[in-house]
Order: sequence, then C-alpha cells, then structure tokens
Amino acid sequence: MKLGQYIVKRLEELHVTHVFGLPGDYNMQLLDHIEDSHKLQWVGCANELNASYAADGYARAANRPAVLVTTFGVGELSALNGVAGSYTEMLPVLHIVGMPPSAAQANHLWMHHTLGGNLYSAYYNMSQHISCDAALIGWSQRDLDNAPYHVDRVILTMLREKHPAYIGIPVDIIDMEVSGDMLDTPLVVPRPVVPAEKCEYVVNEVARDVEAAKRPLFLVDGCVQRHNVVKLVYDFLKKIGVPVVVAPMGKSLFPEDDEQFLGEYVGRGSAPSLEAIMEEVDLFVMLGGFKSDMNTGKFSYRTPTCHSIEIHSHSVQIGYADISGIGFEEVLPALGERLAVHHDTYLGLTKELRARFPEKQTFPDEPFISQDYLWHRVGQFLRPKDHVVCDMGTSCFGATRTRVPPGAHYYQQLLYGSIGWSVGAVLGVLYGAQVTDKGRVILFVGDGSLMLTMQEIATIMRYGLKPIIFVLNNDGYEIERKIHGPDRSYNNIPRLDYSLLLDFMSCTRDVRADIRSYESSDVRQEASRSHRAEMNIPEKHYHSVRTREELERLFEDEKVQNADGIHLVELFLRRGDAPDLLNKFVNNV
Repeated sequence: MKLGQYIVKRLEELHVTHVFGLPGDYNMQLLDHIEDSHKLQWVGCANELNASYAADGYARAANRPAVLVTTFGVGELSALNGVAGSYTEMLPVLHIVGMPPSAAQANHLWMHHTLGGNLYSAYYNMSQHISCDAALIGWSQRDLDNAPYHVDRVILTMLREKHPAYIGIPVDIIDMEVSGDMLDTPLVVPRPVVPAEKCEYVVNEVARDVEAAKRPLFLVDGCVQRHNVVKLVYDFLKKIGVPVVVAPMGKSLFPEDDEQFLGEYVGRGSAPSLEAIMEEVDLFVMLGGFKSDMNTGKFSYRTPTCHSIEIHSHSVQIGYADISGIGFEEVLPALGERLAVHHDTYLGLTKELRARFPEKQTFPDEPFISQDYLWHRVGQFLRPKDHVVCDMGTSCFGATRTRVPPGAHYYQQLLYGSIGWSVGAVLGVLYGAQVTDKGRVILFVGDGSLMLTMQEIATIMRYGLKPIIFVLNNDGYEIERKIHGPDRSYNNIPRLDYSLLLDFMSCTRDVRADIRSYESSDVRQEASRSHRAEMNIPEKHYHSVRTREELERLFEDEKVQNADGIHLVELFLRRGDAPDLLNKFVNNV
C-alpha cells in the first residue's frame, strides 16, 4: 500500500475522527488520503496556530490522540506555539509535516520555505524540544522499507508518554509503496509488570501514613485525566470516603455535588473556609498533581513535603522518597481495599469539614454584573455533559469558583497560559464532544484574547457547529492590567463591534454569484465537489448583556439553553473588576 494509506489506517485504528491543519504544496498528497478515508474528517483551519490549538482541544475532549497536519517551515513554525502548549500540558498530538521532494533534499536545492542551503532538518530539530519522539522519513529504499516501523514507533511513544510527536515526510514519498504487514500488529502500549512485592511495599507505606493521620485530605489534579484514570480515581475515593479537593487543572474530574467534595484548592488563593481546614491537614495526598505556580497559588500549599504523598502514572512519592515504575493502576485498587475498612470514619471527618462552609454566597445588591457574581451565576446555567472552555485571563481564574454539575467537563490552559488558545481549542472540543457525550460546548473568552484567534469562528460556522460564545468585554487585557500598568496603552486593544462578528465570519449570501456565470461547467462542478463536506451555516444569534436582569433573561432563553444555533454573547464588564482568585494571585495574598 501507499505510505499515506498506511498512516491513515493507523489513525483509524486509534479511533481518530478528525484531522486539523492547513493545505500546503508539500502535504496535499497526504490530505488526499485523509479525505478519501470514510472514518476521518479533514478540518481546514484558518491558520496553523489555531489548528494546533484545535488539536489540543480535541485531545482533551475526545480523550484520544489528536492529529495536526502542516506544511514544511512556514506552516509547522506557525503551529509550534500550540504544540508546545500540548507538550507542557501532556496531550498526545501527532504533528505530521509534508516536506520538500526527496530529490531536492538530496541535491541540497534552495527550495521555498527553507532557510536556504542544506538546512532541511532545522525545523525538525526545533520540534524535537517539544516532541516525545520524532522521525524524518528518508528517501532511500532502505528508509522507505523502514517507514512503517518509524511511523509505529513515533505513535507508540506518543501514546505512552502523553506528549506530542513529530513525523516529517517528503511529498513524493507519500504515494510510494510500503509493506502493510505491520498493520496486523495492533498499536498497544504494554504496561510494565510491577513485582508483587514492590506493589505490596508501596501500598503498605502509603496506607500506614494515611491510617496514622487524623486529618488526611486527597487532591485530584489534571494528570488523572491525561492518563485516563478518572473512573479509577473516583471509585477509589468513594471506596474510602476521604475528603476530596481538586486543583484548578483537575476541575470537573471529581463530582462537585458529591458529599466528599470540599472545593478547589489553590493554596492561598482558596476560599477562606478551605484555607482554614488546610491548616489542620496532617497528610496531603495528591493524585496526578501539576505543581505549577498558577495551579498551586504560587506554590503556597500549606502541607510540608514530609506530610505529603504524590501518586502519578509511573511514580509514587512518599515524603522525600521517590519510587518509580509504579503508579495509579497498581496502587489505587490495592490501597482502596486496604483503607475501605475506615470508610465510615473518613466520611464522618468529611461531613464535619463540610459543615464549616457557608451555605450560600451573597453579593451586593447592584444592577451591573461583577466578575464574582457572573461566575457564581454561570454555575446555575451549566448542565451535565456541558463542555466549558475558558481562556487564559479573567475567564479561567473566575471559572475556578464556578460549580460545575456532575458529568460536565471543564478545560483551560492554566499551565502553558497562551492567550487566544480557547478559540482554536473550542473547535477541537466541539468535535471531541461529538464522540463522547454530545453536550453543549460553551466558550468564555476575553475581548483581548479573542483578538488573537477570532478567525476560527469562521471555521466553526463553516462546518455547521453551534457553540455558545461569551465574550467578556472589559476594554482590553484586564489580567495584564492587574499584573502591571493599569493606565498603560499597551494593555488596550482596538474597539470592535461584536454585533457584526458572526455575519462577517459567515456570509449567507453568494457574493460570487456574478462571477460564476463566467466559469466553465467543469469549474462549477469542481467547486461543488470541493464544498461537499461543509454544512449549512447555523442560525446566528448576537446578545448584548450589560446588567444582571439582562443576564437572567439570557439564561432563560430557550434558544440559548438548547444551543439552537451559534450564540455570541457580549458581556460588558467594568474595567478594573477581576475575579477574587486573580486579585489574590497578583497580590500574593
């Protein structure tokens, strides 16, 4: 079979449903194979940066690998920022790059998109820093014979390490024939066998510390989702009944209406009642922790290392002792059996701690919408199975305080923190939601962040997708103003009329109608075939919300509740107002 067919077969085996990217003269032969597949859908994005964000969002929401296809040099470099974010936040994204023809590389020709001279590996070298594995498919017969092996090796590393991987392929190699024999061997990542005595030792050590503690508390964080152990962790925690908190990057990974749930722990940025409880905790057990500055409230966890335990996918840290080669899947089932006898005791502790929390949050009686009121009210609007995407800025800090209903999903990029990420990512989340639970997809993005990536709204509408988009209009980069320079012009952005945005991004009238009469019938048929994958433009709705009363009417609107069409909601918020958590973060409180 052709190499392009081999790659497509492997992607289908991984249950990939959508491939993101842009066409370029070095990758279009591969795109032919993707479009000819009955199981893959090509999603053409507005630019490569947004395509990499979309792949990131798809990997999160679909809980499976994502695929990004770009062209050599100009395309792949544009995508690298998004790929770097996926690397930082541990998401499996396969980046496939179409390269110049093999003869041009062999003869050191100065082809377009190169840096000049014999520098064909320069971009590959750049990508290796943000890839867990990488391969350049060569042009000799030996290289071609080994191509399936290299493709499989890179994919398996990506699956095992949960990081992006890179494959570069000369354009003329795509349609050359390779053996398909390796397809008979499924792509499976074997988990190393952990010796029984090692597992018993680790479980005994952890159990001894938990049983000795009077006030143990367990934290769920983002790596639980990255390594597909959300249910395993939930079953373990329910079996033992301990009090549970989540880090911001672990939000929605444990039900927030559960009797064991105490809230979001962000170090000093936590709610006062939870902070007071943390002063009493004598054992802090982190499950899948991302110990970054924003996720930990600037490294302000109260519990010292000697009274902490960390359990990850392939390691366990007990105090200052680090034990590798063992993780969630080996430890939690056995630990749950060991600690289940203490369930009632731990659940009693949980109920005691929950009783300290105020029953109801109160807000000043005022007509306008404050940040804290907004994020409280959003929690009442959300439904089970919703997919909530929040951009870096006031959105992700505010949404940390939003109560997410059970079964809903929450996504942000708190560790890498690239503003504008959410608009491209929501495209991937929309497709990821289609293969999981088909809930509503809701985006919260500031007017500053939207400026970077708003082109992807056109792609969303082109494919007939229907998100609810909340644009927080607070006159620029509010998060930056909180950090520095509230009166500086560099924190301002151009003022736009968002009421025109949806019509501009998706025109319903045929502006080319007069030109078509000059085109041949063959050309018109070509155009018709090329647009066959596109959907009817959804109904477009713009909403302007300035007061609490208008916000209530919006949330009661059946079209909004049912995501009937694409909705763009412009929320006018006061300049200078910010969520409580953001204020604490920038003021080191």
